[in-house]
Amino acid sequence: MEKFMFIAFRSREHTVKFFEEMRSRGIVGTVINTPREAEAGCGLSVRFSPRQKNAVLSILERHGFSSFIGVFEATATDGKRFVRPA
Repeated sequence: MEKFMFIAFRSREHTVKFFEEMRSRGIVGTVINTPREAEAGCGLSVRFSPRQKNAVLSILERHGFSSFIGVFEATATDGKRFVRPA
């Protein structure tokens, strides 16, 4: 079972800025295509480990990205992906 989290924005610019802010703080993440199961955002999201959730939320609170949609948890089991708000 694969489990990861991602954060979605309405703006691709904010997605990239958020990713850069994570990277500058040493938080490992990746810009990904937003999983279609989320039905949210600009098409890009930032994927990160569930272990990093508090650090990611801290960045969000500090910078207040206006296009923020939400934080999601994705689980893949037997070839099926399930996405829910975190």
